[in-house]
Amino acid sequence: MNTLHFKYAVEVERTGSITQAAENLYMGQPNLSKAIMELEDTLGFQIFARTSKGVLPTEKGNRFLSYAKNVLAQIEKMEALSDENTDHQSLSLVISRSGYIASAAAKFAGGLDPSGKIRLNVRETNAVQVIGCVASGAFGLGVVRYKQLHEKYFLDYISDKELDVIPFWEFDSMVTASKRNFSAVEDYQRLCEMTPIVYGDESIPYLSFGEVRREAKSPAADRAVFVYDRSTALEFLDLLADTYMLTSPALSCELDKYGLMQKKYEIPNERCKDVIVFQKGYKFSDADRKFIDLLSEIKNEIELTLR
Repeated sequence: MNTLHFKYAVEVERTGSITQAAENLYMGQPNLSKAIMELEDTLGFQIFARTSKGVLPTEKGNRFLSYAKNVLAQIEKMEALSDENTDHQSLSLVISRSGYIASAAAKFAGGLDPSGKIRLNVRETNAVQVIGCVASGAFGLGVVRYKQLHEKYFLDYISDKELDVIPFWEFDSMVTASKRNFSAVEDYQRLCEMTPIVYGDESIPYLSFGEVRREAKSPAADRAVFVYDRSTALEFLDLLADTYMLTSPALSCELDKYGLMQKKYEIPNERCKDVIVFQKGYKFSDADRKFIDLLSEIKNEIELTLR
């Protein structure tokens, strides 16, 4: 039995779509479908039921997937044995798209000894995928961002994935815009006429895609620009007139780097929370603790500027 097929099956469960799973695994959809069918033939039962809305695990499939995740986690731990008692500088981190979190990761990387062995695995994605990546064992630590409004959905989902969670930061979203366009956001009424830039793949456990999209066009716009990575969002903020984005608070040096400014408004339902997630029983490495310390330092510095 090929344990690589376990990884394929876990990704299909996480995405609920063979097409999306194939894209995430950088392989063709026919090849992934064939691999899943071969695995099912080997097992003697269906892992997934194919429906018009995607694929769902069968009862036996759920049990198999639980075992498969445990096997993959154990394999990762066995592979990690080769790094013990070596001078590897390593960090396995998956994060929600956020400037201050990315800055902490970059600061961690900048503090490494370039003459030593380095192994960094850092990915930015949406909150649900952060949870899935940690649950599957693909990453050690995750930083998840969600609106306080949706906290119950996310905490239930994190619990369903059998992860532990540490609350990290709760904050009000800031209106972020290019310095050239910033005069427009000085007036809240004018803000309602501007175009928000939002991440198009954000999802909320137990809510439909349409519900998420309707919420994304905040506070009252009839239009939105959907992007899928932070670099594109920054480019659009710079190039498109009358656009803004709701983001976490940032240090002035980071805003200056990208030619941005921020303003706080009391926008309903835009209070957010960042939490750290990890598998139950996960042992924090020195690198993990160093990253969290850097994250705390940046957060504390930002909070000082907001007072």
